[in-house]
Amino acid sequence: MTPGRVATTNRLLAVLDSDEAAAAAVDALAAEGFAGDAVQVLRGDRDADRIDSLGNVGGTWARARRLLSFTLADQAVDLAVYVAALRDGRTVLSVLAPGDAARERARRALAGAGAHFMNFFGRFATVDVAPWRGAELPLPPWLRR
Repeated sequence: MTPGRVATTNRLLAVLDSDEAAAAAVDALAAEGFAGDAVQVLRGDRDADRIDSLGNVGGTWARARRLLSFTLADQAVDLAVYVAALRDGRTVLSVLAPGDAARERARRALAGAGAHFMNFFGRFATVDVAPWRGAELPLPPWLRR
């Protein structure tokens, strides 16, 4: 996996609760034509730091940028949920899916493998695709909607 910040533009992100479900999702995505760099498998604290949803790892400028994001975009909170899911031992898959048809194929493949909390991060807007399912993550109250 390439170090650096996780790209989100034109990507569908989803949470999978087990390694087996994540492997099934990767296989299902490959069957739909998503492979190579189009699919990123994120696991653990290192990848959570790469998302850095709150700007805690990136320093003062990253925190300022994230504060501005939270102010301007209500979906910015979703990235904090992905970070919490990674820190909770779950897997997050990020699928490059520009265009409606690609997004729907990726959604079907992920849903079939048990993925939840799916969001598509476009260039100017974020689309809620599937809600969180299961036990809630230990999120601070100010991140809850």
